[in-house]
This record gives sequence, C-alpha cells and structure tokens, in this order.
Amino acid sequence: MEEYNQEAIEAFGKAGRPIPGQSLTANPDEPRPFERPPDFTNFKEALDYTAAELLLEENYTPMVLAMGDGIPVTDLAMQIGYVGFREGKWNPDLMMMLMEPLIYLLMALAEKADIQYRIDDEDDEDDEDSILEDKVRNIAETLKAKEMGKMPKGALPSDIVEKIETLEMPKESLLAKTEEPMIEEEQPQQSLLERGQ
Repeated sequence: MEEYNQEAIEAFGKAGRPIPGQSLTANPDEPRPFERPPDFTNFKEALDYTAAELLLEENYTPMVLAMGDGIPVTDLAMQIGYVGFREGKWNPDLMMMLMEPLIYLLMALAEKADIQYRIDDEDDEDDEDSILEDKVRNIAETLKAKEMGKMPKGALPSDIVEKIETLEMPKESLLAKTEEPMIEEEQPQQSLLERGQ
C-alpha cells in the first residue's frame, strides 16, 4: 500500500483551490447563484438591465471616477460581466456577448463626463490569457484601429444612447477635489493634572 505525505496533503488542502469533486458535495437544494438558471437569456434584456444599473448615480459616479483615475475601460467591462455571471444574471456565453456593448457604453459615459479614458492596459501582456481576456483584447485592438471616440453606428441600441445623451451631469467636475470646511481649532483646555503656577 502506498503511503502519502501528510504534509503535502495538508498543504494542498490549505492552498485555497477547489478540491476535485468538491462541487458534487454541495447541497443540491441550495445551489450558488451561477449554478441556477440565469436571470437573463435575452441579449437585449441583459444589456438594458446593465445600462439601467450603470446610469444610476450611485453606480455612474464611481465608474467615471475610476476611468478618470486611469482604470482601463476593458477591465471595468470584464468586472461588470463577471460579477453579473457570479450573481446569476447571465451565463458565460451571454457575458461574452455583452463585452463589446459594455465597453462602448462605458466609453460613452466617460465622453459624456468629459473624462479622458484608457481602452486597455498595454503593459499587461501575459502568455496565459483567458478566453474572456482574449476577446476583450481583440475588441480593444479593433477600437484602437478605428478613430478614438467614434462609436460605430449600431454598437449600442438607440434607446440606451438616448438615455446617455439625456443624462444630467453634475455642475462641477466629478474629478474636482471637494473643499472641506475649515475646522476652527479649539483652545486646548487646561488639564486637571497641570500645575497652576
């Protein structure tokens, strides 16, 4: 009988990687969100839902600030797609189909806010790319080949473009530093332990 190295078994167990067959031990009555049927199977419905969520002020402002800070549009689109998959909104195939319109949507939001954005991070060249990263890179290269800021006709549905155009922008720049009110310094109170002289 073959003996196993107990230290290696413990190290493998603590590595944080899934154990082969681990998903078969999960309770089938309580599946994770991405193990259930997705909320959206229709491309247009999924895109409308995502656009509506992005146009909410609590989501729009952090996205624009992130793009203004130099986070590439493709990275944000990948995160939005992956989070939607993880939450059970769509399956991986629909996530891949949403990548290009999401990139155009984020670009349009940045242009509306008059923010200079980056399409992708050219320094991030790994040999081991996932299929999603390859697709996003191909979209980014296609966008770079076209004129910057020119969205091809039909890249986004007209109703979403209208929503972006009618979006009310804040009066002040989203990237402007807010002035904090000056706090008047209080005169330090004399400590009870201080000696009066």
